[in-house]
Amino acid sequence: MKKIVIISLVSLLFISNIVAQETGSNLTPRFSGDLELTIPVKIWGEVVRPGIYDVPIGYDLLGILSIAGGPINTAKLTNVKVLRGHRLNKDEPIVVYVDLQQYIETGDESLIPEIRKGDTIMVPPKFGKNFVNNFATFLAVAQSITVIAFYIDRISEGY
Repeated sequence: MKKIVIISLVSLLFISNIVAQETGSNLTPRFSGDLELTIPVKIWGEVVRPGIYDVPIGYDLLGILSIAGGPINTAKLTNVKVLRGHRLNKDEPIVVYVDLQQYIETGDESLIPEIRKGDTIMVPPKFGKNFVNNFATFLAVAQSITVIAFYIDRISEGY
C-alpha cells in the first residue's frame, strides 16, 4: 500500500511539473545549474535575442538587457517599459517607464527600477523604423501597380 501511495505521489509531481512547463506556469523562483536563485523575466522588442530568461535575483534592468544581447540600433532607449507581473501594493503602477538614455548620460542609478519575478521588459522601436518599413511596403505596392498599369496599357494598344 505504501509503495502505491509513493508511486502515485511521485507520478503526480512529475505530471504536474510537465503540465506547468507546457502551460508556461514558471513564474516561481528556481535554482539555476550553479545553485543561484533565479526568476523568469520576459524581454520583448528591440533587443538582440528577445525571449523569456531565468535571471539571477538582484539583476537590474541593464544586466537583464545585457543577457538578451542588449538593445539593437533601432531601439528607442528613452521609453523602455517594465510591465509589472505583480504589484506590491494597489497604488503601484502596472507600467514603469524608464529613460535609459538619461541614465547613460547621467549615471543616475535611481532611474533604473528593480526587476521582479514575472516582469516584462519592452524595448520599443524608434519612430524611423516603423516609417522605413511602412514606406518600403508603400513603394513595393506602388511599383506593382505601375507594372500592372504598364501591361494593361500595352495590351489595350495591341502590343
